[in-house]
Amino acid sequence: MSSCTSCCSASSLLLVNLPRGPSRHDIRGSLRMSFNNDNTNSKFTSSSLLNSVTKLLWGQSLPPGILVATVRTAWNSTWGLMMSQLAPSDSSGGYSRPASKFRFLGPVSPGSLHLYVGLACPWAHRTLIVRALKGLEEAVAVSVASPGMDGSWEFKRVGGADSGSIGPSLDKANGCKTLKEVYGLRRGGYDGRSTVPMLWDKGSKDVVCNESYDIIQLLNSGLNSVAGNPEMDLSPPQLKEQIEEWYRIIYPNVNNGVYRCGFAQSQEAYDRSVNELFCTLDELEGHLANSRYLCGDQLTLVDICLFTTLIRFDLAYNVLFKCTKKKLCEYTNLHAYMRDIYQIPKVAATCNFTEIMDGYYKVLFPLNPGSIRPVMPSTSEHQILCRPHGRESLSSATPVFVK
Repeated sequence: MSSCTSCCSASSLLLVNLPRGPSRHDIRGSLRMSFNNDNTNSKFTSSSLLNSVTKLLWGQSLPPGILVATVRTAWNSTWGLMMSQLAPSDSSGGYSRPASKFRFLGPVSPGSLHLYVGLACPWAHRTLIVRALKGLEEAVAVSVASPGMDGSWEFKRVGGADSGSIGPSLDKANGCKTLKEVYGLRRGGYDGRSTVPMLWDKGSKDVVCNESYDIIQLLNSGLNSVAGNPEMDLSPPQLKEQIEEWYRIIYPNVNNGVYRCGFAQSQEAYDRSVNELFCTLDELEGHLANSRYLCGDQLTLVDICLFTTLIRFDLAYNVLFKCTKKKLCEYTNLHAYMRDIYQIPKVAATCNFTEIMDGYYKVLFPLNPGSIRPVMPSTSEHQILCRPHGRESLSSATPVFVK
């Protein structure tokens, strides 16, 4: 009965501003009838009690202003607290991404590596694509974590994966329930952020690296002795300077730029971030009108880094992260460029759109409290992404792809 007492106390406070509303006696009588019905029918729920109270208080009209203001203030305070943990910000309210804790130092033992990823994460997606293109599936095993409702990564088999795509799995290397447990196995333990991707050394029981760009560089050139496609080089010496130059543009403004929009905690920070994002997308659209890939005829690591953001743009960032100025499908060259990469053998299998959408809409509670996942945009469907892109005409050489 204590819950009933709390509800009645709260109700009596609200009655002060409702002179023509029901009396306290009416409310108590109705609540008593609700409980009697519950004892008879066993169908009483807290939701039905709440509905009964609200109907008695203000009928079909909107809640009183004082209640709306109180709830808004409480929600804003709670939202700020959650966002400070989810997405730390600078003094202007701009998102400040924490630096990766474990950077690759080398050398590594190729036969002892295990890769941990999450399918929703664009940073982890980079590693899956490079692993596939280099033919490292057998040499570097992978465990696929799923985002839990509290935002942490956990291991479980999940049904309903997209046909032909990689899906969530159990921890194949350590048998842990969560990624946090895996991090905790390293010497000296670890109580920081447990992020994906993470490269693990099974022999030394330690984290090799959890910085995505370091990992894709290692997968591209550091494991050719065990790679099925060692001749592919996604970072050839003659293009390294161009690759790094493009990455200095793409990382802050696009890869991290969409997060800076979505996690902005002030109008000023959002306006700045969204302007930089779309100015950069406009620049890329112009560049790709005359160049098949960012560095000319050859697919490189920076193309992979851009692709994993673009493939999520209309699915998640345009809506959830407020990147609403334009959809990616409105950029003729960028959308065709994305389809070009998607159609490279093995790439589509790394794209699990169900997991991507669930990982954003159902898990990022501060951005989507109802956890309602919208319908997938038609331009992100597999059959649309497989339409001819026509970008071969921009290339003067035939790139080396996995057959």
